Amino acid sequence: MFKLSDMKDLKPEDKKELCKDAFQDISAILADLRDQGLSDMEIFEFGKTLIDHFDPIKMENLKKDSDYQDALFREANDL
Repeated sequence: MFKLSDMKDLKPEDKKELCKDAFQDISAILADLRDQGLSDMEIFEFGKTLIDHFDPIKMENLKKDSDYQDALFREANDL
């Protein structure tokens, strides 16, 4: 399985390919949900959740934000 920490070692082209693969996987999942009778709104909401969860760029940004908040918390504790 791919780890977020591996993102910094990837080239932009590799990140783009990883996103493309993730979106293809998501599309297959959503098509299966439609075949099972889920409504378009349910599929749309679920799709948004999947995209947010699997988007490596968004995950990297969330990690940076979290690291920054952790650093601020540590600094505040030191005061």
